[in-house]
Amino acid sequence: MRKTTVRRGIRSICAGIIALIVATFFHGDISALLRLGMAGDARITFLGFFLAGMLGGFGVLLAALGLLQNGQGEPRVRLFPSFVVLFSLVVLFFVLTYTWITSPSVPVLAPGESINI
Repeated sequence: MRKTTVRRGIRSICAGIIALIVATFFHGDISALLRLGMAGDARITFLGFFLAGMLGGFGVLLAALGLLQNGQGEPRVRLFPSFVVLFSLVVLFFVLTYTWITSPSVPVLAPGESINI
């Protein structure tokens, strides 16, 4: 098995998960930072999902290709740190999803109601 190819595949999957996290949870912040408006917010979300799919799919194919190849003559590579990063990114995604689902919604003001500062 060519572990360097597997490692590159895992890194690509991690990059896809990072793109998914950014597109899912931080698209509004990035849009506000770059002053893109609502259309830019939707573009950032679409681009993040597209990149997540492309990078994740490429990573899966690359890792599968590395597992199918013979690894004779290849240098020894440690895969455990890459798997730890991948696992921690998946856990981070689920923690952010749980936090997003369980956080209370912002109360909506009634018509004519004002805010006291």
